[in-house]
Amino acid sequence: WYQRRVRGAVTASKDGTWRIFNIDVSWQLNEDPKLVCCGCLPEEGPAKAAMSPDGRVVAIATNNNVHFYNADTAELMDKLEGIHTDTISCLSFSDTGRYLYTCGNDKSVRVWLNRPGLLRDVESWRESLKTATNASHKDRLKQQITQTSSYLSKLDF
Repeated sequence: WYQRRVRGAVTASKDGTWRIFNIDVSWQLNEDPKLVCCGCLPEEGPAKAAMSPDGRVVAIATNNNVHFYNADTAELMDKLEGIHTDTISCLSFSDTGRYLYTCGNDKSVRVWLNRPGLLRDVESWRESLKTATNASHKDRLKQQITQTSSYLSKLDF
């Protein structure tokens, strides 16, 4: 992922944790990646991890479930349970980050709305609204907040 001129990688480990590393380091200077955030895997067993393109949401797949986390705080934001009839073998966000794709050993591919990503967008727009000075910019931010919040409420989120 790439955000705020910081590059990162997300991992899921056998020790029961997931981690985000800043990999924007100078290999010539022998620098190591820096740990940015970490959390505990929601379930035992093999896990898959994916990061949204904007770097704000982490999706962790274990068994046939997906858990979404805030990449800044490791807070659980949402979960999709029993979404495949067999183990999830792969997951990836769309280029825009709006959707999450999952592939299962049940030989199916499914597409999911990245609801936590939309929620993070609303949070970001609210922060931008506090410092916006241009009236048209403020109006556009308010419109985005209202429309996206309304959409999320229809999804019971």
